[in-house]
Amino acid sequence: MTNASMTFGRRERLVIPRGSAWLAAGVVLLIDGLRRLDRWQLSRQRDEPRTAQEVMAWADRLEPTEPSFAADLRAAALRADIETASPPRH
Repeated sequence: MTNASMTFGRRERLVIPRGSAWLAAGVVLLIDGLRRLDRWQLSRQRDEPRTAQEVMAWADRLEPTEPSFAADLRAAALRADIETASPPRH
């Protein structure tokens, strides 16, 4: 056996400072809280409007704050409604 492979004396104990343990626990709580916040925000997402009537209702809700965007939404909904109501061209 060489000197490099031999151990002498007592084994060293790994002592984690209390501040580090508290900091690690705090970081774990923070990450868990952020994950819960993310899941909550994702669950609150509204579905995109799929029909012309849903787009018109969305435009009505946006009218007070964004009138020009609401007008664009109404025009698109009316155009889509007309295109689906007209017979196909041959």
